[in-house]
Amino acid sequence: MSYTLTAEEYILSLLLLDGAEVAASIKDEVFGDISDQLLECRLDSATSGLISKGLFSVDGNQEKVDEQFREFVMGLTNVKRVVRCQVATDEGASTVSLFCGEDFTVQQSLYDNRIFKLFGESDEQKLSRLMDLSMNRMDGEAFTVKEPQFEKVVDKLLAGRELTKDETNLFNPQFLNVLVAKKGKLNSLYDYRLGEQVAIGALLYISNGEQTWIIENNEDNLIIAPFSFGDLFE
Repeated sequence: MSYTLTAEEYILSLLLLDGAEVAASIKDEVFGDISDQLLECRLDSATSGLISKGLFSVDGNQEKVDEQFREFVMGLTNVKRVVRCQVATDEGASTVSLFCGEDFTVQQSLYDNRIFKLFGESDEQKLSRLMDLSMNRMDGEAFTVKEPQFEKVVDKLLAGRELTKDETNLFNPQFLNVLVAKKGKLNSLYDYRLGEQVAIGALLYISNGEQTWIIENNEDNLIIAPFSFGDLFE
């Protein structure tokens, strides 16, 4: 089962199905400080979109959400864990959220969060590629680097400048190869454990498909270590 929705259609769907808190977070992320009047106009348009997709109907005063769609969306609002990745690309950034229930459901946000693709996926290889994570952890040793030194190197790579020998010597050669190949573009991962209290883990990572390295802060040092999709579920 899969759905492709505009941001407005997704927000409206959540509001119709008692997912107001999730809808508000998406609204804030996509539209920022939008006026109530403008949001209402956008949601009116979204109503027509949901109707045309057969996901919502109005018969007189009776409003009805397609039952399969209802079950799908409600399943997203009831999970206890969501892993959200912001993946940097040459075209910008895409966001992939993995809803971890009895099954995995993917929310892929495209075009600056204007389009949301929602679909179930059980193939962990495909999931790891979507999240730009290697499937298995590579052999390698963790190392540390001072945060200001790392930031300087990333800024140089983002600007297309070459690194000095002293700068390259700061890093594990395997990690350096990935960092240079990616031109300093880092991904972000947020791990939400949902319950009475929400616990959020956050880290940066970088990957070339075969190797993934996490970058975690420890006071003024960064700890850089091999990582993988499988490490999320150990």
